[in-house]
Amino acid sequence: MTMEYAGAVEVAPPMRARDQDWVRGSGWMPSRDGQTIRPGSGIGLGDCVGSLRDLVSLDQGRRTYAGVVAAYDPDTRELVTITVRDGRVTRRFLRKRQVQPQSNVIDLATHRRTFARRIS
Repeated sequence: MTMEYAGAVEVAPPMRARDQDWVRGSGWMPSRDGQTIRPGSGIGLGDCVGSLRDLVSLDQGRRTYAGVVAAYDPDTRELVTITVRDGRVTRRFLRKRQVQPQSNVIDLATHRRTFARRIS
């Protein structure tokens, strides 16, 4: 599963160097100045949301997190936003997985040939 992420979460006050190590361990990558965090490249959507919820709850109000990250899965074509505001992390599907409609094409190889009876 290869997720593509766009966006960042702002952190105030900025994280110090010692705090950035445990953020990296959760799958999120802090910026050099510690003011923003972004999802790592190898993290899935469920882990991304779960680890962000853990970061927000473990910080216990010392920092505020705010921002939106968009996640796109090119395999399933799902588009999801992850929003952080007021200590809450929410996930919203903007475009869910498309269900392939059943085809109305008849496969003639699976149907017996039938002949109309002759009208005399």
